[in-house]
Amino acid sequence: MKVLIGCDVDPILTPKLNQPPQWDIWEPLSRISDLLTVMGENLPPITWLIRSDESVRFCTGDYASGFLSREKLWSDLVARGHELGWHMHPFTYDRSYGAFLFDEHPQWLGAAHAALAAHYDVRATRTGWDYGSDFLFGELAKLGIEIDFSAIPGNRVWQRFGPSTVNVDWLRCPERPYRPSATDYQRPGDDSLPLVQVPIAQFRNSMPGQIKRYAWRLRNGCFTLRGLDRKTRLLTDRWDGLPITDRDVWAFFFHPENLTPRGIQDFSRNVERLREQSASEFVTATSLTRWLESPTPLEQT
Repeated sequence: MKVLIGCDVDPILTPKLNQPPQWDIWEPLSRISDLLTVMGENLPPITWLIRSDESVRFCTGDYASGFLSREKLWSDLVARGHELGWHMHPFTYDRSYGAFLFDEHPQWLGAAHAALAAHYDVRATRTGWDYGSDFLFGELAKLGIEIDFSAIPGNRVWQRFGPSTVNVDWLRCPERPYRPSATDYQRPGDDSLPLVQVPIAQFRNSMPGQIKRYAWRLRNGCFTLRGLDRKTRLLTDRWDGLPITDRDVWAFFFHPENLTPRGIQDFSRNVERLREQSASEFVTATSLTRWLESPTPLEQT
């Protein structure tokens, strides 16, 4: 069992982003030191996905400010066997609205990637809101991304962002790693991208949770029952059990802002639970890619 842990290294921004905040947007990164202090040598390798997108450039003047603001921290983590990757939210400043809005075809992806790539090899990603599309993953593949772990199998989410709605759809994707089709990011295909998609491990959803989720689907015109019994949990949540995904790979994620004293306590407890599983091995995104490219086959159907 391979266990992949990612951290979406997000800043703190205003819900309606129309001007740069007056505070240090990267303040939550200071909580990473608290995690290192508590976990010490028991901290497994993590893939730290540093956010670089148009909102970061707008607020700080530099796409790579998340890396530059804590450069020593990132260097120390890499020296301890961790990996650095890329996190981005697909939205762009809309002049007519006077603030940032969801952008289905962001044109700044290349610049945001290049800013981070000037400091380290960028091979792994997770997308903001777990969003996926043929365009987005096609662009990431062109930029040399080897592995993404944004998929939340069986889930469909409608994320309100200002006057727009972000439709996050992973209803049809498999639970095991696969190479997405260039024309259907949720399925493998003969026209697959040179990028591996690793779905996030899913937990059992309670019956009240399933009813609530189906009511939300009905409200948004979605009638399928698929995936109602699935639920995504952060590594910093209190788990009442292990994932129900019966595969060779379990992937999880969290955010720096989740590293409260309670969040770190739950993180530590959950890591120990995972360690108790026979033959479990914590890996970074790139090392998982290498393992998947070995004789172990990716999902083909």
